[in-house]
Amino acid sequence: TRATDSPSPDVSPDPSPSEDGDNSEGAVPEGYLGSWSGSIDNASGHSTRELVIRQGEVGEAVLTLTAEGPLATGGTYRCVFEASLTAEPAEGEAVRIGPSTVTEGEPMASCTPGSPTTLTLLPDGSLSRENTSSGEKLTYTKSG
Repeated sequence: TRATDSPSPDVSPDPSPSEDGDNSEGAVPEGYLGSWSGSIDNASGHSTRELVIRQGEVGEAVLTLTAEGPLATGGTYRCVFEASLTAEPAEGEAVRIGPSTVTEGEPMASCTPGSPTTLTLLPDGSLSRENTSSGEKLTYTKSG
């Protein structure tokens, strides 16, 4: 006969080390991690964008963007921005990044915090970053 009134050991509320969050280092899909480079050409000249995406959880800064280039008034600018992950991405979905803040600026007047963006890996291995307010997109290639 079976003992049906005895407690089952696998129903215990004890936390186990395999609980969600303990095995994973963060919410950002691995394919997005690393350094990415892009550029913009406009009337002022050629500007570079270096994007670094690191592992993190929702609410943590996972994106650093360094923007450098010529100013329309002469001279150059260098701006460094950080932005946080706003939601845990589902498998195959874009990574949603919150508004950016300026962490460094030369000159600071040339650096303006950015709107929220989404990151999408493209079939050719590049990364698209889209401004969710304006719809503007910039494509980056993996640089490290």
